[in-house]
Amino acid sequence: MFKQFAIIATALLACPALTSAASVTPGFDASRIVFSHSGEIDFDGRPGDLEVSRFEIRSLLSKPITPLSDLTILPMLEYKGTQLDIGGVTPDFPLHDEDLHSIGLSIFAVSNHKNSPWIYGSWVRAEMASDFQDIGSDDFTFDLAGGAGYRFGEPFTLGFGAVLLDLNGDTKLFPGVGFDWRLNNSIRIALYGPTFVATYSLSENWLFSLRSEPGGGIWNISDDSGTSRSIDHSSYHVGLFASRRLSGNLWLSAGAGTTLGNQIRLTEPNGDSLFKQDMDSGLFGQIGLRLKTW
Repeated sequence: MFKQFAIIATALLACPALTSAASVTPGFDASRIVFSHSGEIDFDGRPGDLEVSRFEIRSLLSKPITPLSDLTILPMLEYKGTQLDIGGVTPDFPLHDEDLHSIGLSIFAVSNHKNSPWIYGSWVRAEMASDFQDIGSDDFTFDLAGGAGYRFGEPFTLGFGAVLLDLNGDTKLFPGVGFDWRLNNSIRIALYGPTFVATYSLSENWLFSLRSEPGGGIWNISDDSGTSRSIDHSSYHVGLFASRRLSGNLWLSAGAGTTLGNQIRLTEPNGDSLFKQDMDSGLFGQIGLRLKTW
């Protein structure tokens, strides 16, 4: 569920802000390459632990497209490679080490008339999330979101909306709200669904932030018998980050913190649960290059 609410937030607030002020939108980048690792995540009630390594590449495919004066379209391509390392478990544990992949194509559409405080946005995505074995229809999902935001002057924007997930399978509807509040030239606070960001700009070249945001994902796999199953990994990351401008709009960012609400499930493709394992909190670290705008 954490991941779903993050999608809402991106569609409603980050995208509208990107169209006019991408270089200062916290948490949203025109392009980025990020590596993260989470470890020391022990299982509750049984022996075993989990480590998660992730490599992510995300980029807009073009500069904002404006077919109409008050309509902006943004296509985005994203790849995530995730390695789940499960150790210290008993032979009957139903999950094993997995190399997982997801490729997603998203399109954002934002309408904002220059004389109106209202912003309207929509988002569609087609994604393949899989272990890349026996690829079939269960590996693909199609999602849709829509909502609106209202600007209370320059410093504050409030947004709300909803997302429909997995339109070709176990369809779910989630509502969401968020805001973006610039207190002054140095401090900015934003809530994008479950993603909270508080940033402090020390100078034009240094940015520090406190972030809490979803992690995890859902992937289709083939189990030992060749049956289609899904791995649903939930996690929530809270950490401190520092970003340094390298040149122009290119930034180097690094951070560390703790992971909360860790859980891993094995499910049927329709969402029915076959196995669930809760986990303790753990630690994570992240480093990446971010291009704030083209």
